[in-house]
Amino acid sequence: MKRGGLGLQGKFVVALLISAALPFLIGLVVFETSGYRYFLDERGKFNQFEASTLARALDQAADVQGEVLQTWLAADPTLLGVIAAKNRQADGQTPADLSRTTRELDELWPSLPADDPRVTAVLANPACESLRKYLALHQEVAEILATDAEGRLVAATGKSSDFDQADEEWWWEGAALGQNERWADVLHFDASSGVYSLDVVMPLHEDGKLAGVVKMSVDVSALFSGLDFNGKESGEQWEIVLADGWILASSQSGFVPLQKQITAKTREMLQHQTEGWFLGQEKNGDARMTGYVTMGRGRKTPAARVMFSSRRDDVIATLQQKFLEVALAAAAVLAICTAAGFCLIRRNILLPLATLGRAARSISDTARFHPPEARDELEVQRQRDQAEHDLGKIEAIRTGDEIETLAGDLAVMTSRVLRYHRELEAEVAAKTSVIHDELEMARQFQTALLPSRYPEVPSATTANPLRLRFAHFYQPASTVGGDFFDLIELDEHRAGILIADVMGHGARSALITAILRALVRNHTVEASDPGVFLGELNRHLQEVISHSGQTLFVTAFFLVLDTRNCSATWAVAGHPAPLRVRRGSGRAPEPLWNEPHHQPALGLVSQAAFRTCESTLLPGDVFLLFTDGAFEAENPAGEMFGIERLAKSLDEALDGPMAAMPAKIVCDVTDFQRRQYYDDDVCIVAVEAVSRSVST
Repeated sequence: MKRGGLGLQGKFVVALLISAALPFLIGLVVFETSGYRYFLDERGKFNQFEASTLARALDQAADVQGEVLQTWLAADPTLLGVIAAKNRQADGQTPADLSRTTRELDELWPSLPADDPRVTAVLANPACESLRKYLALHQEVAEILATDAEGRLVAATGKSSDFDQADEEWWWEGAALGQNERWADVLHFDASSGVYSLDVVMPLHEDGKLAGVVKMSVDVSALFSGLDFNGKESGEQWEIVLADGWILASSQSGFVPLQKQITAKTREMLQHQTEGWFLGQEKNGDARMTGYVTMGRGRKTPAARVMFSSRRDDVIATLQQKFLEVALAAAAVLAICTAAGFCLIRRNILLPLATLGRAARSISDTARFHPPEARDELEVQRQRDQAEHDLGKIEAIRTGDEIETLAGDLAVMTSRVLRYHRELEAEVAAKTSVIHDELEMARQFQTALLPSRYPEVPSATTANPLRLRFAHFYQPASTVGGDFFDLIELDEHRAGILIADVMGHGARSALITAILRALVRNHTVEASDPGVFLGELNRHLQEVISHSGQTLFVTAFFLVLDTRNCSATWAVAGHPAPLRVRRGSGRAPEPLWNEPHHQPALGLVSQAAFRTCESTLLPGDVFLLFTDGAFEAENPAGEMFGIERLAKSLDEALDGPMAAMPAKIVCDVTDFQRRQYYDDDVCIVAVEAVSRSVST
């Protein structure tokens, strides 16, 4: 395409020449104004970066100490052997005796003399000798403590303030770590070693199980002095400042801690931000530029701040004294040149490009991947009209340069894209409709598999002391789901309640629920014994899953209630413990069991055996069976609803009718997560045993 006049490159050259007519004077003005501020900000960020570098160096140095200690402990198994012996000794005691002796020794520990046998057992064993050798080789390490798997002190380089460390945050963090992992605490004052330290915590494992936890306290002052941050350049200094304003370490004071404080004004300034820079004065009147970062981010009160500062006079050269007399004239010329250049660029470049940008956005707005709802039709039509209008505007661009060529190419592309959008929308709408119909049919089939009525147990002609009432709520996360429940009328006086949760949700999980429902109905004969019943379901389900080549499992809980013998029997396969409460007892709902049930989910192990448990069934007993979608629902802050809130919601629902109990609990979950949809399937089944004399 032939173009006349200046090309796009020529227009840019002309605009730049006009804007740079007086480059020297304009440069001076820019340097005196925005250049001055920019340079100041950049140097402040540099000081902040230097402070951040020291903070990272301290963390890395502490972590290196932790890595070195791990290597030491791996090479010298003395500590692990002592801890293992302590753990075996603890295995011979009952939990109650172990807790009592630990508590008694922890209370006496601060007052015990150094020669007490209970103290020397911790401070004078072979493991202590190994730790002290390490301490002698690493001067920056202030203290090392080691506990057994219960948090009791096993070995230490010095007497700590407590014997039982299981109530300390560092111990819990260390116990939760995997093998060869480490956790570093924030800077704090260590009462045992009497220094400000960075604690490095690591677990010790034996045969894949936690054997103990080791904490190493690294003296920050000593660690700082060993790093290459000594302020060799005149006027520069690195400091670690505590939250109360005392300087823990400084490169200009020989790293002697707690000798000086920063000014009150500086301390107040530091309280408002976790990192940044500022210009301030020290107590001796020296003006300095200081960059800082916080150690221990995420805490309400920062433990300390790392600061790097340099003299202000070394940072900022005197700029305002140069060429002050020409500043006003240069500013006027700059304004004129800038206005002329802007008008040229705006008319020939910016406005056409803005038109092209609007056209591109209009095309983007018309792109959809689902059929519009009825209420959106007007908006869809408006977007299409806008795209057609913008198409006409880019076809009218006449700049005689590369922009005109670009506009012509974009116009051709736009017309093709709009046509393609219309064709694609029609195709997507047709396929979406088919998928929706198929999913709706699947949803109807899955709904048909769930119980359509509640069993009448006992029957009206049976004179049992108790009868059962049922209620439920079922909501899949998508059209179909992986949660399943069934109510089985075993005979005139017994009913079985099964609840299951297939891994994941959606069509694949829904298919497994259909298979599970068929297996349940084919093995009702074995349902009298919950453990045997789950074993049969597991054996057949595992056979189906293994042939499919998929990795799937199903958690399940099966409960049998006998209204004649007033008994409840159950078995579990990796499912959360249901809640149980008795109306009128005044007691809060509690899980059906508290001890761990190490029994696998269905479909994992073909020959798994499931234990049957039994308890007495009394009038007023209410059982709440649920899947994890109920208590794992999260609010916008990422907090889970949890079992405790679920139990509280059940307790409150006892005041209402039985039929509304699951719906009331689901309403509480919905209010907690502040949205109507769920990320996982939700299934809740409530069953109550009432006296035969109570009316329906």
